[in-house]
Parts: sequence; C-alpha cells; structure tokens
Amino acid sequence: MTFIIFGLLAFYCLMRLEITNSITHFIPKQNEAELVELSLKLVESPLAQRMLISVSGGPNAKPVADGLRQVLRLHPEVEWVEDEIDPDAMRKLYDLYFVRRVYLLSSEPRIEIPILLQPEALVARADLLKRRLAQPGSMLLARSAPADPLGIFEMNLDRILSVRPQVSLGTQGEATDSYSVFVLGLRSTPFDSERQTRLLDHIEQEFSRLSQSYGGDLVLEQSGVNRFAVATERSVRRDGNLISVAVICAVSGLFLIAFRSVKQLSIALFIPMTGFFAAMAVAVSGAEPVHGITLAFGFVLIGVAIDYAIHLMSHHALKSSGITARSVARRIGPSLVLSASTTTVAFLALAVSDFPGLAEMGRFAAIGIPVASAVTLISVPTFLSDDTRPTAALLGMSKRFDQLVGWLEGRRWIALAGCGAGACVIAAGLPQIRWEDDPSSLMTLEPELIAESERVRERVSDFDGGRFIVALAGSPEEVLVLNDRIARRLDHAVEAGVLAGVGSLHAFLWSEDLQRENLETLRSVTGLANRIDEAYTARGFRPGSFDAFYSEVEDPLAGPLRPSDLQGSALERFTDSLVELDGRWAVVTYLRGVESSLLLREALEGLEGVHYIDQREIMAGVYGAYRRSTLQAIAIGSVLVLLILLVRYRNIRRAILAFLPPGMAALTTLGLFGLVGAPVSIVSAISLIVVLGMGVDYGIFAVDAPEHHDRAGITMVGLLISCLTSLFVFGLLSFASQPVLRSIGFTTGIGVLLAFFFAPVALVLSSRAGVPHRRFS
Repeated sequence: MTFIIFGLLAFYCLMRLEITNSITHFIPKQNEAELVELSLKLVESPLAQRMLISVSGGPNAKPVADGLRQVLRLHPEVEWVEDEIDPDAMRKLYDLYFVRRVYLLSSEPRIEIPILLQPEALVARADLLKRRLAQPGSMLLARSAPADPLGIFEMNLDRILSVRPQVSLGTQGEATDSYSVFVLGLRSTPFDSERQTRLLDHIEQEFSRLSQSYGGDLVLEQSGVNRFAVATERSVRRDGNLISVAVICAVSGLFLIAFRSVKQLSIALFIPMTGFFAAMAVAVSGAEPVHGITLAFGFVLIGVAIDYAIHLMSHHALKSSGITARSVARRIGPSLVLSASTTTVAFLALAVSDFPGLAEMGRFAAIGIPVASAVTLISVPTFLSDDTRPTAALLGMSKRFDQLVGWLEGRRWIALAGCGAGACVIAAGLPQIRWEDDPSSLMTLEPELIAESERVRERVSDFDGGRFIVALAGSPEEVLVLNDRIARRLDHAVEAGVLAGVGSLHAFLWSEDLQRENLETLRSVTGLANRIDEAYTARGFRPGSFDAFYSEVEDPLAGPLRPSDLQGSALERFTDSLVELDGRWAVVTYLRGVESSLLLREALEGLEGVHYIDQREIMAGVYGAYRRSTLQAIAIGSVLVLLILLVRYRNIRRAILAFLPPGMAALTTLGLFGLVGAPVSIVSAISLIVVLGMGVDYGIFAVDAPEHHDRAGITMVGLLISCLTSLFVFGLLSFASQPVLRSIGFTTGIGVLLAFFFAPVALVLSSRAGVPHRRFS
C-alpha cells in the first residue's frame, strides 16, 4: 500500500508540475517600496531582451554579419533585428515626422524657438541650406525645403539616430581589423534557458556555416543577459550532476559498510522521497507554479528525513534478541515524533515569512518532514527482518561510543570545556561577521564570457544594463509630459558630464502638450513669414519660397504624434519603454556612462513620480531584508522549539540540553565565519534553519537515551551515520563552482558537524537528570 500511495503521489506531481523562476517570489509580499517593485518589473526589460552580435577578423566580417542578420531574422525566438536605415525605412520615418514637423521643433519651445528665429540664426540656417542644395544628390532636400526651411525634420532624424547603437572603428593587435556589430531583440525572457540555449546554438551553427564560406577565419563574439543566464544554469546543472553522483556513491558506500544491506539502503532513500512527493503534491495543487528554488530546497529533505530511518535501523540492528522491529519503533517512537515536531516547527517559522519564496520553502519542508517521520514509524518496521544481526562495523562503533561516553561521564568538565570553547568562538566571532547582501555574489560568471561581453559593448555605445530612470503617472499623456521634463534635465546632466548618454522615448515621441506648445509658440511669433523671408531672400532665395511652411503652421495637415502612430513603423520597438504597471503608466529612460549616482539624483530632484533605479543597490537592499527576515525566522523557530521541548520534558535543564546541539552549532558556525572573515549571505542564513532542524534531532536523541535506559553507543551510532550522511549530502556542495551552492555546503556541513560534536556533550550532561547509561556488553 505504501508503494502504491508513493507511485500515485509521484504521478500526480509530474502531471501537475509547473515551475517558475521569477525573482518576484523573493521580495516581501507586504513590501510597499516603490523602487523595489519597479526594479523587479524591469528585470526583464527590453534592454535585457537584447543581444549584441559582433563579427570580426577581416574584410569579410560585414558580409558574414549581414548574412547572419538575415538568417536570425527568421528564427522564432528573434523579435527584431537592427538594420541600417534603408530607403524604405527612411520613407516611413519621413511620412511619420515630416507631416508633423511643426509640432516637433524644440524640447523647450518658449526658450529655444525665439532664439532659432533671431535674424542671425536664420541667416546662418539660410547659408547652410544654400550650401547643401548646391551639393550633388540634393533633389530630396530641394523638394522638402520649401515646407521645412528650419530643417525640423533633419533635427528629428538626428535625434532618432542618436539613440541607435553607435559602432566605433577599432583595432586588434597592430593591424586595423574591421568588425560589424548588430543588435537583435528576443521574443521571450532571457531567463528561459531552454529557448535561449536553442537560439545560442543556432547562432553558433549559422555563423560557422557562413564563416566557412568566406574562409573560416572570422570571430563571433556576443553580449547579452541570456548568455549569462544559460551559462549559469549550465554551471549549476553540471555541479548538481557531479555532486549528485558523488553523494549517491558516498551514501550508498556508507550504508553498505554500516548495514551491509542494499534493501536497507533502498528503504532509507525511500523515506525522504515519500516526504518530498507528499509536499510536492500539496505545492502543485495550488494556483501558482512552484518555484525552482523551492524544488532544490526540497531535496534538503533527503538530508533531514533520512535521519529517521537511520535511527530506527541502527536501534533495530543493535537491539537485544527477541525484540521485534515494531517494538523498536514503539520504543524510540516518542523521540522520533518529538524530533519531527521540533524540526517541523523550525521550518514553520520560515513558512510565515513575508517573502513568498521563503514561505513556500518553509511550507514544503513542514509538510515533508512529518510525512517522512510517519512513514518511518508505520511502514519501515514491516520491511525490517526481526532476526537481523548487527554488522561488525555497527558493533565496533557502538562499543567505542559506549566507552567514550563512559569516560566522559567521569570527566564532565571536558563536556563543559567543549561548551566553553564554543561560547568563546561565538563571543569572538559574532561581532566580526561580514554580511554580504549583493545578489551577484551568489553566482560566478565565467571570466572569458565577461571579457567577451565587455569587448562587444566597447564597440557599441550601449546603455548600462542595471540603471534606469522611471517616470510614473496616471495616463500615457501625463507620463509623457513628465518624460519631457526628465529629458530636459538629462540633457543638462550630459552637458555637465554626469552622464555619457541617454536612451529616452523622448527621442521619438513627445507629449501632446509639448507638441501643441511648439505649434502655439510658432503661431505666436510676430511676423514669422516676414522674418524667414527677409533672412532667406538676403541669401538668394526667392520671396514666397516657404509659403508651404507658413500654411502648415496655420493649418497643420496632421495632429500631434501619438504612441499609436509608431505602431508598425521601424520605431515600434522603442515604444516598449512606455508600459502600464498596475493601473499606472511608466516610461523607462536608459542611461549610458553614469559618472555619479548622487549627482544624477540631484539633477532629478523635485520631479514627483520620477525614480532613479540602480538595480544592484536595490536588490542588495532586498536581499538584506530577506536575510534579516530569515534570521528572525530562525530566532522565532528556536523559541518555539524550546517551548515544545519544555512541554515534552517538563524540565528546564533537559530542554536546554536537548536544544544545546542545534543552538550551539548554529551560533558557533556564525562565529567561525566571523573569525575567518568569510562573508555570510542570505543562503547562509537559510542553511542555518536546516542546521537548526537537523541539530535538534541530535539533541533529542542524546537527551532521551538515558530516559530509555538505552545504551549510549546505539544512540551515537545513529547520530554518527546521520552526521556522515548529511556531510556527504551538503559537504560535497562545498566543492561546487557556484558560490550559492558552496555557501549551502559550507554552512550546513559545518553546522551539522558541530551539532554532532555537541550531541555527546548533551548526552553526558543529561545523565545527571536520569538513569546512568547502560554500558555495551
């Protein structure tokens, strides 16, 4: 029946499983900080959904890049590919902007238009127009100039082109080496590793094919968030596969040495997997998808819940003759139930966190642990033979531990000295703890990949990936008005050297309010026609040449430019920076070369609804709050565990001794990190909850041993095997290439080892409150 239920649970989970990797699971659900919300909305911004492709290595770089551009345009994952503006695209831009030129003369019409219409400015413009008309290929200009003597369309075109990536000429080595760079937009999130892997592989294959047709001596280089996301997932998966194999081999070897039974190994692994699938069944039954990190954290159950089977098997193997497996389960049942209860409470403290992801992880463990415990007590005895004899390894370890405990009982000062040493480490190390809240420190990126990305970005005047300015207002027009004001402030910031450049929707689209202000300002100019005619006729133009422009000022052929007008044009993708966020409208401005965040914030001061966002700073703050919430959960969980122990033992001294291994292990681990200067991150804090949940099992079994008139060796053998199993599960993570996995491995591995170290201390000190331990015989 147990196997049938297990199979049904596993099948149900596989059918219902839906995974998400959204970072929004790991911000406070009650957090009202606007910057945090905005930052998370921009994690998958249009800037992140881009790639820069560079082909270099010789004169054939451009034709190969052109061929690759055309191939990628057909890929289902590519939304758009940046092209040079061809005649057809130019015509569309002309149709959009020329007919609306009288609305788009100046960002500050009240100030700049009077200056532009000063006699000396008009004369200079007339001279420029005359020179350009005398140049070859000026037929188009000759047709448009009568309706645009001030060159408004050209001003708009220059502003539009200034936002496009600017490719610079470069050198490699001693010889000039040409290269071609283009930009493509992704159709889906850059963090969808499956789709992005297919796209990246496709790019490599097509480049190889095209390059071979031109001699094969070209170099492909790329830059994009998707490349880092795919590389990171590959690294984590590679670590996970290698470590999983190592853990399975190590745990299997340990069980075969201790129990010499493949059957018992299978049972031991079956217990936590049952808990895992039970918790998973609850998780997949909800409306929201399960987070990938929750699944990874769920495998911690293997390291926690396997302890229950280990203790039962150890006591069963070393039982006296004539005692059945069911009797052993009944005898140690109270200790197992108490261990599972306290561990569940520890994780329930995590389940009430303000962070949805943290709460989901806590609920997952709080369901899986009691299920695994119940299966251990109800089902496992059925599979254990009553005539099982202990192996030589179990007998030897049991005897040695009996001798050790007996020796320590006569020298309790050694146990107290061990506690004192831990207290010294805690006192010296805790004040020196260095918290690391930068989320980027949790992942390691390949140096070669970073260097390649920087080389490509240097060839293109690209925008910073994690810095934005966001304007928020109640309607599209209101937010465009606000964006116009931002653009004027940022223009001054660029002039002052605070910024290297700006990528703003303002380059393509102004508010209707500003556009109408341009028209009204032109209409309000006294004698506009006379001013222009006088200056231009003085430079050889015929009077009345620009009547079409004056007529347009009086009666425009089109209304102001609106966002809908850009749909279907070459500029449509730039409207992605105008988005609706929870009932409000936002415009995102991208930045290039921020020299001073402080000066930039000062430049924007006084603009209500405008935020400068540095995602690295904001996410560091989020993770700092996340870490503090986790530590708070540990403190709450510790108090609840102590209360349960007090209710169970009705003895303050025994409750404290049962809590001694997990409490001292967690604090001493932090103290050691402080002494050696190792940074402590949010992952370390989460790992301490695992230490608390596992370490309390050690304390309970140690304190309960004398109460049951049990041999100390049996208890310590079970604790040792549990400790070694946990060290294999978590300790091997210390060798992973990714810091997040190393942090889990170091913190949990050290904590579990210390909990085992303090277990005999609790066992020896608890014997005063109960019956002395039975010796092995």
